[in-house]
Order: sequence, then structure tokens, then C-alpha cells
Amino acid sequence: MSPVATLNITTPVPSIQGHFGRHLTTYTTQIPALQIKKILGHDPRSKNWKLLPEDTRKIYEQIQRTTGKNRRDAVSLYIEQRFGNREQIGAFPAISIGVTNTLRFEPSELNSAIGILHLDEDGQRILLDGLGRITGALDLSEEPGGKELVEKLVFPVTFYLPSEEQKVLSATDLGQLFSDFNFRVYPVPARINLSLDQSDIYISLANSIAKEPFIAANGGMEFKAASLGKKSTALVVQSVLVRTIRGACEGRDFQESNLANPPASANLSEATFTQEHASITGFFEEISSRMGTRWTDRESLHLSSAGWQALGVLHNDMFHRNLSLSPAEIDAMYAKVAALDWSRSNRDWADVAKLGIWAIPKDGTTEQLVILGAGRNNTQAIITYLRVLTGLDARLQK
Repeated sequence: MSPVATLNITTPVPSIQGHFGRHLTTYTTQIPALQIKKILGHDPRSKNWKLLPEDTRKIYEQIQRTTGKNRRDAVSLYIEQRFGNREQIGAFPAISIGVTNTLRFEPSELNSAIGILHLDEDGQRILLDGLGRITGALDLSEEPGGKELVEKLVFPVTFYLPSEEQKVLSATDLGQLFSDFNFRVYPVPARINLSLDQSDIYISLANSIAKEPFIAANGGMEFKAASLGKKSTALVVQSVLVRTIRGACEGRDFQESNLANPPASANLSEATFTQEHASITGFFEEISSRMGTRWTDRESLHLSSAGWQALGVLHNDMFHRNLSLSPAEIDAMYAKVAALDWSRSNRDWADVAKLGIWAIPKDGTTEQLVILGAGRNNTQAIITYLRVLTGLDARLQK
């Protein structure tokens, strides 16, 4: 053996070998988050692409997406919440790294699929899947107190290498894998995710409030369904109630997306959970008790998705917008909301609220409100109408 060959220094990585067809060989292992840069041989964050060697930079720019601030912040927040002081289960799926060249694998004596993968300096190693996770972790490690938390993280990692037959993976090959991992998948529907997620504090509050009599005694809450079917006896579906709670706590902007991050000065926290629960429950109990039997009329607009969400925002207006409302003013607002004709036969919904048109619906015989707009616009139309009705509009403008 030549002297030069003995100087071929590699990074040994304990791995389990696998295969995908005859073109790809895989190696699965666990790598501390802060060692990902060492394993890759570069910092994969999109803010550093311009510093990479030209051929590596071109591959990233060709196959990857830059990581936006919202995505980075969401990952950092997830790490802090799940692996910090809060005792809540959490994990990340495997990071995928594409390797353009074959590497030496040294199998163990006990099992030929278990052994040591030797990473050398030949070829290129590109992050195929997990850029947002790695970016969030590395960014958090650079913040005060963040490094100690990230040091505890170990990412499962799968290396994708060309088989001995394939010899090499091109940028086109890596791009195909990126496409397969990121676009040939079907995301979990939001309604299913809501029914499974036990960590989101707004979902937890919605689930807790659903047990209160104004919901539980009137059909309860339906999980997983996107909307109430004709045969459903439930009062509300979980996805609508969660948005209602988001609006009740933080306002309209936070209500519109289940993926939005809470504002820095969020009203709902672990410390305020009981307080918010009592406030929102009291709000709906006042309205439901004053409406009497009309509260359970499933054809009424207050039980539509837009109606629930609008009432949630109204709670935020009354109790979180620093309006300093007196008990008498609050009582008067409850009275107006409860006395409002929420049926579709109230022409004000068309003429004043501009929620739709006044017409005879399909298969109908009598003129009534016919809603034509999108859900977002409908919610805003009801919010605006309720604010004028209760006098909140003038108070908020001040």
C-alpha cells in the first residue's frame, strides 16, 4: 500500500445500511444537531449559500427553497416549547442528506447491514430534506441561552448514496429526490391534525371549553369533520371552535390561520389559561342563556362557521382591547347580541351587513339571505355588523 493511501482521513459514522432499488444505497444514523455542519462540510442555511463553493451553491439554489423567517421562528419555538421547561412530548422526522459519490462502508462481524460509514472529502453532501429544521435549530443555538438547549438535540439522519452500480448522483438526481420528499406527499388534513394535536394551547382551550354546558349539553363538539353534516347532532366542529378561541384570545389576524404564530404579547399562556377559559365561557354563557331556545337553532347564522368566529373576535374586542367597558356597557352589548335576529330571514344581513343577497334560494319558496361570498369575507362582514350594533366600532376607532 502506498504511503499516500494511509493518509486518507475519514469521518466514521455508525450506520445501518439499506437500499431503494438498484440505484440508491441508504445509511441511517443519529447526529447531534450542532454537528450537522461538520457532517455536511458546510453551513446549509440559505443565508450562507452565497459563501458556498459555486458547484454546491448551484445545487442548493436549483433544488432547495430558502427558509423564511416564519418557518425558522416556528422551529425555534417548537424546540423551546417541547424540549425546554415545558413537559410535552416532541420529535423531528429524519433529516435527509444526499451524497453524490459512493463511500466506503465497513460492516460489523455480527451483521453485514450494521457498521461504519466513512465520510471522506470527495464528492458533495447536500441537505435534501430538513433545511427548515436545521435552520431553526442552528439559529436558536446562536441566541442567548439557545445553545444549551440545542446541544441536547440529536437528529435522526438518512444518507442517500449512489449504489455501486449507479456510481454517482447528479444535481438532477438530487432534485428528483427533493421533489419526491417534498411534493409527492399528501399533508394531513387540518381537521385531523387538530384532533390529534395535544400540545397547541389554543386547541387545548377549545377542547376544554367544548365540555362546558353551552356546548356539551346541546350536542357537543364534533372532532375531525370539516363541517356539520345534515345528520350531525353536534353544535360545532372542532376546527371552527379552535378558530373561535384563537380570535377570542388574540383577535382577527391570529384567527385566520391555524399556522400563524401567537403574538409576542399573547393573551393566552399557561399562566392565563384558567382566566381565559373563564372569560370565554362566561361570554358564551351570557349570550346562550339570553337567546334561550334560539341558541340551538342550527340554521341560525350564529352557529355558522363565520358566526362562531365573529363572536370570538367580539369577545376579544370587549375584553382585550383596553376599552375599559363598564359592567353596564358590557351587559348592554350582551343584550343586543342575544336579541339580534340571527336567522336568514333578517333582511339586514343582506342590506346592512352585506353578507349576501336577498333572494329565493335554490329549492326554496321564500326570499331570504343567500350567502355568496368566501368564508373569510363572511366572517369579517358579521364582525363589522356586530361592532356597529354594539357600539364597539366607535369605541375602537378612538
